[in-house]
Amino acid sequence: MRYRSRLSAFTLIELLVVIAIIAILAAILFPVFAQAREKARQASCLSNARQLGTASMMYAQDYDEIWVGSYFFPNTWGQCPRFTWMDLTQPYVRNTQLFACPSAPTRNFVADSTRLGCPPIEALFGVPALGTSARPWALGFMYNESYNDHPAWCNDPTGNNCYHGMVTHALFVSALGTTVADIGATMAQLEEPANTIAYTDGNPNCPHNDNPSGTVAIFRYPRDTDVEVDTRGISYQGSGCYIGGIKYGRVAKRHNETFNAVFADGHTKALRQSRPNQWTRYLD
Repeated sequence: MRYRSRLSAFTLIELLVVIAIIAILAAILFPVFAQAREKARQASCLSNARQLGTASMMYAQDYDEIWVGSYFFPNTWGQCPRFTWMDLTQPYVRNTQLFACPSAPTRNFVADSTRLGCPPIEALFGVPALGTSARPWALGFMYNESYNDHPAWCNDPTGNNCYHGMVTHALFVSALGTTVADIGATMAQLEEPANTIAYTDGNPNCPHNDNPSGTVAIFRYPRDTDVEVDTRGISYQGSGCYIGGIKYGRVAKRHNETFNAVFADGHTKALRQSRPNQWTRYLD
């Protein structure tokens, strides 16, 4: 007598149950994996930011305790060359990749009008110059200029008293002839360096896409920050970049809704929300 073996098989219902379980597990685990991956990128970005903070401190030590400025036009505004805070700090890190954030690798600085075919810039970075459409410079950070043009703050016709962040604007400019520059504040002017933001994860575009831009700074305070009031309680609600009804300004909260900040004493920290007094150099 011959016996026929019976083959076991899954029913359609059992297969659907297994597929449903796998789908549920994937839905639960994929966001966790994504957050873990972003956490690793944030750590790398924070390391870059820390080195930029150290480079800026070294710059200040070499230049009479004056913090690196936002930009420098030796031949008047809009004329070749335009030196930025990145150009000034790059010699201290010898690595242009540190200015990028791994979470925004295609966020580029491009300023053809003052860098492309510009001999002083080409002398620094070769041909074509870095920071041009032919050779974009990956830039994930913004400099805190913190210009406030509200009458309660800005009572100087020259505008020099309007800068309350990391620059003093026209300091020494009159002695430099036609030079236009945002000169960095002196270390002595930084009344609360451990609580003053110098650089932050940033993106000048609204919404925060990766389109190239020549912007290197968080310029107006608090329009370009993620706060709606200044340290005097003046409201700027509705001014600046809002995404999904939430104020972001140029502060890029690209790390699981947090951003990395470099403070004026060189230390770095991840923040979920900044405070108004962190954008000014005063003891508020």
